[in-house]
Amino acid sequence: MITNYWSTFVDIIYPPKCPSCKALVQEHGAWCQQCLANILSVRDINLIEHRLKYLTACRAVCEYTGGLKRIIHDMKFRQQKKYAIHLKWLLASCKLPKYLSQIDYVVPVPLHSDRLKERGYNQTELIFKEWSKEQNLCWMPDLLMRKKHTIPQWELTLTDRKQNIKGAFITTRPDRVNNQNILLVDDIVTTGITLDECAKVLKKAGAKSVYALTIASGAR
Repeated sequence: MITNYWSTFVDIIYPPKCPSCKALVQEHGAWCQQCLANILSVRDINLIEHRLKYLTACRAVCEYTGGLKRIIHDMKFRQQKKYAIHLKWLLASCKLPKYLSQIDYVVPVPLHSDRLKERGYNQTELIFKEWSKEQNLCWMPDLLMRKKHTIPQWELTLTDRKQNIKGAFITTRPDRVNNQNILLVDDIVTTGITLDECAKVLKKAGAKSVYALTIASGAR
């Protein structure tokens, strides 16, 4: 009962608002219907079209546009961890892929240790860790490690992205990967090259299948 009173008190002092337009919404983390309609677009990325050889499937929840684009940018580059609740809400609001029931481990795309130290957190972990537990999925952030410090992919051409990310990841526990179904998670997919490189490393370590799920897609 005390928790309910406190929650009501917080809602009165800090009423829940859409993170994009600041309109009042029903619960903390929610988006208003208009802003949600502008970004929500659950779809599977065409692996053949994007020449992604190692991923089994890749699903994105939203289009990388409008208020969502600003929020993801601010989480990554302006220390705005507070937006994680709004991205988790998007995950909870969408239709989940059927293959989730097969997943053995959920693995976030790792940051290099230098970038993690600079940022202080992996934004993908803030978004997906709690969600994974709610789905009764095993969160395993340490199965992959980024051993190579890379230039941010968005700064590069398609050809340079492939070279930049090549050899950037290693598996830390190949014994845990063998014959497992793995779900890679990240905040955004554009070309899919980073996710496919992670999938390549996991497949070489013996993974049965490697799926991917992202909040946003800039892929065309």
